[in-house]
Amino acid sequence: MNSFNHQAVDQPEHPSSDEIDLRDIAIMLINGWRWIAVSMATCLALATLYLVASTPSYHSSLAYTETSDGLNVINRIPGIAITPQQAVSELEIRLGSYERFRGFLDQHPDYADMLMQDSPPELEGTVLRTQFRELKVAPGDLASGSPGEVSFSYREDIDGAALLNQYFQWSQRQYTEDLLARVDRSLASAISRNEADMEAHLEAYDAELDATVTRMSEEHSIRRLELQDQLAAERAAERASREERIRTLEVAEEIAGMLGITKPTSPLSLGDADDAARIVYDNVSIGNDLPLYFLGTEALAAEREVLKQGLDQPISSPAIRQIEKQLEQLQHQRRIEAFKSRESDSAFIDAYNQLRQENTLLRANRITADDIHVVEVVNVAYRPIHPEGPGKALVMALAVILGGMLGVMLVMLVAFSRSLRRYRSQTA
Repeated sequence: MNSFNHQAVDQPEHPSSDEIDLRDIAIMLINGWRWIAVSMATCLALATLYLVASTPSYHSSLAYTETSDGLNVINRIPGIAITPQQAVSELEIRLGSYERFRGFLDQHPDYADMLMQDSPPELEGTVLRTQFRELKVAPGDLASGSPGEVSFSYREDIDGAALLNQYFQWSQRQYTEDLLARVDRSLASAISRNEADMEAHLEAYDAELDATVTRMSEEHSIRRLELQDQLAAERAAERASREERIRTLEVAEEIAGMLGITKPTSPLSLGDADDAARIVYDNVSIGNDLPLYFLGTEALAAEREVLKQGLDQPISSPAIRQIEKQLEQLQHQRRIEAFKSRESDSAFIDAYNQLRQENTLLRANRITADDIHVVEVVNVAYRPIHPEGPGKALVMALAVILGGMLGVMLVMLVAFSRSLRRYRSQTA
C-alpha cells in the first residue's frame, strides 16, 4: 500500500490534459495490485463460505396427460358422467392438497422420516409443510396439448424422485378408489330406485287386480240373478202355457163328449152326405188345423191327464235347459279363482319384469381399479446428476472475475481521491 502512495506522489507532474493516458492507467493498476488481490481474495472467501453454507438442491418432475378412453367403463353406469378433463382436474386438486400429502406420509413413514431428518417432533407440522411447499402442480394446457407436470425440489439426502413417483401413484390409486366408490353408490342408488318402482308397480297392479276381481264378482252376481230371473220367468211361462193347454183340452173334451166323439175323426166322417157334398164340406171346413175335439174324448182326456201330472214335476223346456246350463257354468268363477290362487303377481307385470331384468344387469357390473385409467404418465420423475444452480467451478470463477472488477474500481477510486486532494492543495 505504502509503495503505491509513494510512487503516486513522486510521479513527475505533467501539464493538465483532458486526455486519458493509458500508460498512466496501466502503471496505476500495477502499483495497486495489492488492492486487486485483496478484493479477489475477499470474493473468493465469500464464494467459499456460500458453497460451504448452501445445501445442494435437486429438482425432479413427473409429466402426465389425460386418457381418451380410460373412463368409458364407468361412464356406462347410470348416474356417472365424468369427462377426462374433469378427472385430471380432480386428481390435480388432490395432488396439491396438504392433507392428502400428510395422509400419504402417514401410510409411508419412511418418507416422513426422510423429510424430517432428525427434526424434533414438535416441529413436524412446520417441517412437513415447508417440504410440501416445494411440491408444485402445473396443469397442462388442453389447447396446445402440453402435458401436466408435478415437480418437487429436495435436498441431497432426500430421495425426492422416488417420493414424487410414489406420491403420484398413491394419489391416483386413491382417486381411482373414490371413483369406484362413486360407481358403487350410483349402482346402489339405481337399484334402490328400480326396487322402489317395482314395489310401486306391484302395489298398483294389486290394487287394479282387486278392483277387477270386485268388478267381475259383481258382474258375475248380477248375471246369476238375471239368469235366475229368466229361469223363473221361463218356468212360469211354461207352467202357464201348460195350464192353458189343460183348459183348452178340457173344453175340447167337453165338446167332443157332446158330439159323441170318442175316437179321433174328421169332419168328413161325421155326416152322410154324398161324395160331392163331402168334398165341398171338406174343402170348406178342414183347412190346415182341425179343432181339438175331433181327437175324441179318450185322446183329449189322456193328454189332459199327462199335462196335469207334469205340473207337479220340474218344468223343462229348451230355453229353461239353456238357462240352467248357463247357471251351472256360473257356479265357478274360474278367472277369479285363478287370480286368488297366484302366489305372486310379478310375472304378469311387464314393467316390473323389465326393472327386475335391469337390476340383474346392474348387479352384474364388476368394475375394478384395473379398468379405470385416469391419466397416462408421460415421464416418470428421476434424480438429476447435478444439483440445481451454478456449479462450484462457476461460482469460484465468478468470484475471481467479480473480485478483479471490484479491485480495479477500488484502485481507480483511491487514485482519483488522491489526485483530487493534490489538486485542491495546489490551488489553495
